[in-house]
Amino acid sequence: MRWYNRWAALFVCLAVLCGAAPQAAAQTAPESAPLADRELPKGRPEVVLNRLDFPHEIKGWWTYKKYLRRVLKREVRRVEWGAGTGNRIEYRFAITKLEIETQGDVVQVTCSAIGRLPKGKTAKSHLSFGGSKAKRGAVVNKVLEIVARGVVARLAELERERRGYK
Repeated sequence: MRWYNRWAALFVCLAVLCGAAPQAAAQTAPESAPLADRELPKGRPEVVLNRLDFPHEIKGWWTYKKYLRRVLKREVRRVEWGAGTGNRIEYRFAITKLEIETQGDVVQVTCSAIGRLPKGKTAKSHLSFGGSKAKRGAVVNKVLEIVARGVVARLAELERERRGYK
């Protein structure tokens, strides 16, 4: 084999290797990419409320519990859980404290809630909010909505971290 044939063979080998290298790098990029750069899975997981605890000391507590269940369902759909179609995530939600105080024509609502994921991951929220005594039910619903949104958002963040997403 002559020297120019050897050089030609070497150039052909280099061209083949250089052409294959970007394809191989593109195929391995998702696994080696930083966590923040990875794409989230497609679709939505099945997120199930295992248990909802609500204090029964409040007059008309069942209506607030029913409203809270609807709010939780809506908030669960709004957040990104870091899991795709075919996955199931179970969580528990509890209102640990709900106080409604009336002073004159003002109602003050104080609420504390806790959400739990499996393996001991928890999220807590506490809120005190005031409003018109004439709109007592609307103020309580608004407080429950804000607290639920905070807890569900934090639970979704914990689940994304557990699955390796930012």
